[in-house]
Amino acid sequence: MLVALARNGGVRLLSVSLPGPANELADRHQLGPAARKLSAEALVATALLSAHIKGEERLTFDLQSTLPPCAAVFEVNGDGTLRGRFRPAHMPEQAEFHGLLSVAKSLGRTELYRGVAEVRGEGMEAALQRYLNESQQVSARVCLAALLDDEGAVEYADGLLLERLPHFPEAEFQTLVALLSGDPRRLFDELALGLFAGETVELLGDAQLRFQCGCSREKVVTMIRSLGEAEIGEMLAEQGKAEVVCHFCNEVYRVEAPELEVLRTAAAGVEG
Repeated sequence: MLVALARNGGVRLLSVSLPGPANELADRHQLGPAARKLSAEALVATALLSAHIKGEERLTFDLQSTLPPCAAVFEVNGDGTLRGRFRPAHMPEQAEFHGLLSVAKSLGRTELYRGVAEVRGEGMEAALQRYLNESQQVSARVCLAALLDDEGAVEYADGLLLERLPHFPEAEFQTLVALLSGDPRRLFDELALGLFAGETVELLGDAQLRFQCGCSREKVVTMIRSLGEAEIGEMLAEQGKAEVVCHFCNEVYRVEAPELEVLRTAAAGVEG
């Protein structure tokens, strides 16, 4: 993620490019072309909103749509790791969402902030813009660009957020906003060279974001042990094993009968 200032410190720029993580998430969840594109847009939107988190904080982007029915839940941690899921795997080519977009910042199990905006027949970019206007109440404009190549893989998953700082004139800011109506790839290529609107930007930071899920087999085993002797016993009797699928990365964890017996014995010892 690139963070910079333009126009003598009057405008803050946030820019991200995430084709690699977007493809990994889409491949893990076996998304069709339209869902793959929308998932990439949601991932980029999440990253653009995460500029202010740090340390062990986490930002969660949660879009729940009733028409068309779908859910996009993505997370970015302060260490630059991200994960997410998009359902269903197949979507109409032109999706305009009706529902709610919520964005939460958390520290561990403690929620520090939550903002909510209604989504009214809008695409991903417009939904994010409405959230910024209504919930964040900042003078900002966002641009999302997700494009697939001829083989259906995500070629571009880029985003740009322009934020007008208090002392910068609104009229001049709108002139810059007008640049977003063209081909966004030109802007991203320009930013890669340290330029925006033909002028050099002041780089404030350039953090690397990467896909990494927080699930693990150890966590799954701990969760099963916490179920208690009786429930583990029922699992053994009915299924003969345990199978847990992570909703975020689609990783499958299997615990076979011998290990379940050990976990049931351990749980019995704790309960006794």
